[in-house]
Amino acid sequence: MNYTYKTCILSPAGLHVSGDDQSVKLADSLEKKSNELGKRGWHLVSVTPTLNSGGSVSKLLLTFCKRAEQSDKNKEF
Repeated sequence: MNYTYKTCILSPAGLHVSGDDQSVKLADSLEKKSNELGKRGWHLVSVTPTLNSGGSVSKLLLTFCKRAEQSDKNKEF
């Protein structure tokens, strides 16, 4: 079975980091992005913090996957 992967950086607008706990804002943004891509068949497989500032995570690298389309299965890398 072949898969297609998509990565994106999640950095919520208006996020001000100065040691404050930003978990709620990040969780809301993650849920919104996951639901948006989930409606198109993408499944979230990985979340990696990519930027720490003032003791708080302010950016996340998200990795999604879905089964490859038939036309993608015939491509070689």
